[in-house]
Amino acid sequence: MKKTRWIIILFILLSQFKFIYSQTTHIRGKVSDTNKKPLEYFTATILTPSDSSIIIGGAFIDGIFEFPKIEQNKCYLQISCVGYQTVTRQIDLSENNSIDIGTVQMKNLELDEVTVFAKRPTFRQVEGRLLIDVKGTALSEAGDIFDALKRSPGLIVDNNNNIIVFGKGTPIVFINEKEVQNQAEIESLQSDDIVSIEIDRNPSAEYSASRNAVVRIKTKRITNDKISLQIYNRNYFARKFSAQSGLQLASKINKTTASINYEYRDFKSKNYEDAYEINTQSEYTISNNNSTTRLPKTKTHNLFFSLNQEINAKNNIGFQYSYISTNQKQDSDSKQTINKTNDGVTNRNILKDRDVDKNLHIYNLNYQYDIDSTSSLSVIGDYTRSANHSTEDIGEANITNNSNLKSLIDNQNDYKIYSGKIDFKTCLLQSINLQTGVKASKVTNNGKVTSVNQITTTENYQINDKIDDRISAAYFNLEPKLNNFKLEAGFRYEYTDTKISSNEKTVLDSTYGHWFPSVLINKEFSDYVNVTLSYAKKIDRPSFNELSTDITYFDALSYSTGNPKIKPTISHNLDLSFGLFKNLSVNFAYKYEKNARIQSAVSDDVNPDIVKYTPVNIKQAEYMYLNINYNYSGKKLNSTFSLGGEKPFIEIPYLEGVRKIRQSSWYFQTNNDYSITSRTSIFANYLYSSSSKDLMTHFESSSKLSVGVNTSFFSKKLNVAIMANDIFNTSDNSWEDKYGNIVAGLNPDNDNTWVRFSIKYNLYDFKGGIRKKSASESELNRL
Repeated sequence: MKKTRWIIILFILLSQFKFIYSQTTHIRGKVSDTNKKPLEYFTATILTPSDSSIIIGGAFIDGIFEFPKIEQNKCYLQISCVGYQTVTRQIDLSENNSIDIGTVQMKNLELDEVTVFAKRPTFRQVEGRLLIDVKGTALSEAGDIFDALKRSPGLIVDNNNNIIVFGKGTPIVFINEKEVQNQAEIESLQSDDIVSIEIDRNPSAEYSASRNAVVRIKTKRITNDKISLQIYNRNYFARKFSAQSGLQLASKINKTTASINYEYRDFKSKNYEDAYEINTQSEYTISNNNSTTRLPKTKTHNLFFSLNQEINAKNNIGFQYSYISTNQKQDSDSKQTINKTNDGVTNRNILKDRDVDKNLHIYNLNYQYDIDSTSSLSVIGDYTRSANHSTEDIGEANITNNSNLKSLIDNQNDYKIYSGKIDFKTCLLQSINLQTGVKASKVTNNGKVTSVNQITTTENYQINDKIDDRISAAYFNLEPKLNNFKLEAGFRYEYTDTKISSNEKTVLDSTYGHWFPSVLINKEFSDYVNVTLSYAKKIDRPSFNELSTDITYFDALSYSTGNPKIKPTISHNLDLSFGLFKNLSVNFAYKYEKNARIQSAVSDDVNPDIVKYTPVNIKQAEYMYLNINYNYSGKKLNSTFSLGGEKPFIEIPYLEGVRKIRQSSWYFQTNNDYSITSRTSIFANYLYSSSSKDLMTHFESSSKLSVGVNTSFFSKKLNVAIMANDIFNTSDNSWEDKYGNIVAGLNPDNDNTWVRFSIKYNLYDFKGGIRKKSASESELNRL
């Protein structure tokens, strides 16, 4: 099996260096305004000379356009932009299959002075993917990147800024076609850095099989030599005061582009939780109820440096470095009542002082070789080190029995990640686009957790665990030309080798390999109707916390730990999407999961009175989804509406029987922006999620209403915004699990209702974006 695996990977690796030069004709050029500056946004179209029918067209940014595949020798090129005269040029490709028309300078239309508030359409569906415009829309004024994502149709961002694609879970995030390695890396990116957001609900074999969706974020580029600076500050007024400040410095000098982004966060909150567990045994039942107040404090330093050197027109080399330092402190006070039916009631008070230090260093070196208009080679290498150290000082007072217990838990982890990937793109026989690549990664960790009884100074336990995880992958993807159809088909092979030891005893030695096929068929019936059908097989590997034997202590009756025997989840995803009238997108999806996985409460193997939270597998789960997105764009009002529904088909073991999960659920989201003047707008956003059941967990309904106002001064260099988040404090999700003989639940009241005051100033009218490259995003998601 191993020999076959390496033969497959070696074959595809060798294909990277077989440069096949295509003779496909193409047209490229640049577009500038009357001041000879690159035009920020315009459309370019290739027309037939006989009847001016459209061959191909699209919207472009930053003054650059290119059409890589033109099948006619003679055609017309038409360039248009609001406020400028349309330019039409005749093109003859019969003698030269590659034409650079140079720079086209647009001329202003002769119009009387008029104020226009019209907004560009917010989204459109392209080959089954939802493309959301940010630049030139109200989304660019949202605030930071998560504010923009929260107001994007098809996406849900929770109170912890976790990004979710409805029905697909957490996506892989790309910025300028480069994987984001860690969510903290994108936190300093501002909404006005972004050009567009693209949601791919069923990505091809080109992408890691570890995620069911991909979100691609495209940022603005520096096109002229300049130095720019953006500074910002945001203050949050809630139960506790929080602040966020940052700066972005970017420059382009000749062929060298550099940027430095730094952000500091000091977040505090006050949260309340009511948790319960019901442990049913054959002769008795234990009810454990906790009422807890938590005071988390988080300080984060986030630094990103990027340097890109253009060697010549075809070769680029880049270096990126990320440093993220986080200190989290949390004091909690819990009142606990334990009712054991055969032993009476016990009252306890638990005080916890938790202190966590996390340091993440990411080094990246990348190289891009653009062989010709259709062929390119990309090489990326990463080294990542993530060191985490946490201590938890726990004091437990048994009020009923007048006894005390004091414990100190020390937990240390030191993850190292080595990863590299090679991608090659070319055109075969002038009619088949080929994408192929390989990736290899290695993750190691030396972990140690120690528990000490502070009263007797004796050690309760010590666990030393080691993780060695290796993944190798290879893929190819083909896109042949089929008249008015688009066909995309590919295969990806991933091989995983994981070894985990605890106190020098092997607890997991697992190797497995899987093929991951993908197919996409797209048909455009007209400018207003297109249909896409796609299939993809995916894998969801357990995170390292799920595999680790480390113990997180809750109280005398509950704790959590990993499960080295947990299996990865394999899913089959079928999607059918319709793009209608350029402002309506409809998606139907079906997903089948084998070995679905969830964190569950079970009885401890030694003492059944104690509840252990650990991941478990469910044999299979099936889901059906419906997702609808609609956009309205008027002169002053822009609104998007999203409606989604889910129907699960799952069977869960519970109390010697089976629970059949069939409850349908739905969500509704609307984002509305109204322009009062050309520089002042107000917005209101609303999200409602119905009660739902996912595997063994029942979630209560929740809703969130947020409103705000944005305004700008000094030619939009100074931006000021006020926002009220979750006005009615109804966005918390209460949940309840039922599995085996345990019922567990939580009713939270988190510090989500706040008012934010933001101020941002841009120097030289340029807002530099972050261009991240990565080969290890999937591995970091499992930390």
